[in-house]
Amino acid sequence: MLNLRHFGGRAAELPVRHETPNSLITKLVRGGVPEPEVYAALSFGRSRAVPARQEISSLGAEIVNFTVLVSGIACRYKIVGDGRRAIVGFVLPGDFTTPYFSEPMRPDFGVMSLATSKIMELPRAELLARARENPQLLQALTWTAVVDGNIARVWLANLGRLPADKRTAHLLCELRHRLALVSLIDQKCFSLPLTQQDLADALGVSGVHVNRVLQRLSHLGLARHDHQKIDIPDPARFEQFAEFSPAYLHPDMPETALDKRLEYGR
Repeated sequence: MLNLRHFGGRAAELPVRHETPNSLITKLVRGGVPEPEVYAALSFGRSRAVPARQEISSLGAEIVNFTVLVSGIACRYKIVGDGRRAIVGFVLPGDFTTPYFSEPMRPDFGVMSLATSKIMELPRAELLARARENPQLLQALTWTAVVDGNIARVWLANLGRLPADKRTAHLLCELRHRLALVSLIDQKCFSLPLTQQDLADALGVSGVHVNRVLQRLSHLGLARHDHQKIDIPDPARFEQFAEFSPAYLHPDMPETALDKRLEYGR
């Protein structure tokens, strides 16, 4: 059972000054926004450190600021009727902790750090004003919300149609591609500071079953999980096993262009 009492407290705030969320910059520049305009749009943010397993935003809380994950990893979660946690999305560096929306909202989920992380808070009114003045920025920000919706639908479809081993492999493929987009992996290996219970809560299975699935993937030579690192010896073979296509992560480009665009680690 998730115990939210462990997630109290607040880290000291730090002025941004020369610090900016490099992963979000990478995403927006790749989305067509000139780099100087991205820096200008994000220059008014404030960053703070967040310890592991601390709540970043509560279920139903009004969104006053847009919050970007600068480093670390977080999750969007809901608590089901018997008190167990269900992870409904992972937040990676460069992601908004709640989807970008132009209208006020009170999300029906909470957001919690899963590892020591850093976030940047951007005043909502200021970012919206800059987006209205810059069509390229507005489009790039809107695409982040489109991708969030795509990911949610793919997770729902996989939960109903794929067996646990393929569902696990598909999730690992997704995380690999999302990290590659912001140049946070090398070609075959990436850091994934998640527990097996974190994966279980995202996949809808038990922690014991996740352990068995990871052992099976290792036995098949598809993926190795060691000390919070994932090693995928043959990414193409692994994606074929997972029935994975990255098109839903990049709705703004034809599928034939994806391999060229995503040059891992560059």
